[in-house]
Amino acid sequence: MSNITIGQKIVHLESVDSTNNYAANVFKEGRIDHGTVILADIQTNGRGQRGNTWQSDAFENLTISIAIDPKLCKINNLISLNHITTIALYQLIKKYCQHVKIKWPNDILVNENKIAGILIESQFSGNRMHSIIGVGLNVNQSTFENNKSTSLSIEMNKNLNIKSLLFEYISFFNECLDEYLKHGEKHVHNLFDEQLWLKGTETKFIFNDKVFNGVIKNTDTNGQINIEVDGAQRLFKNGEIKYVQRLID
Repeated sequence: MSNITIGQKIVHLESVDSTNNYAANVFKEGRIDHGTVILADIQTNGRGQRGNTWQSDAFENLTISIAIDPKLCKINNLISLNHITTIALYQLIKKYCQHVKIKWPNDILVNENKIAGILIESQFSGNRMHSIIGVGLNVNQSTFENNKSTSLSIEMNKNLNIKSLLFEYISFFNECLDEYLKHGEKHVHNLFDEQLWLKGTETKFIFNDKVFNGVIKNTDTNGQINIEVDGAQRLFKNGEIKYVQRLID
């Protein structure tokens, strides 16, 4: 393996408040290197997008964070890092489930129920940027407070080995990173857009407390979603809109 790939070192914690918090602190202090993966059996205060919590029962799910130096990986922007991370997770889930889609900006759905989410956070030290990729995948959990969530176990009617899934995800991530380096940003961007949930389907959204109908077309190079509204295409940033039709938070 080259020095840009992930997973050459794995730190296994039984319990932590948030793998992203832990990884950010030890990465900043220089106690872990690029590519280190933090795995936690119990995450007491997992975080999702826009300050949401991530419900994860102890010992039932895959909760990891990955320390990334984008410059070392030759990744030019954070949106490409998001594409690589999300596509790798999509491909892992697709191996086990049907009807898998990417819900913009970075959740994975199976049969329109949320099975996984990603949270990427970045920090600067001088002129150098470090990123922490948080990944949560519902594996063996069988009940959820949110009835629009699911797990691999629910979909497959059997339990899976969490550590085996970790190594599979690392492999998919490194393959996607290799594709990015070989074929460029546009290639991974297209792979992301091809699997967008509700793409091409008229859908209800909320923007500024008002409901409107629109059709998802694609995403742009800044990670905004492009929606056709009344014949014109409009771009929306993460957090600006909510889905009404088959709403999943």
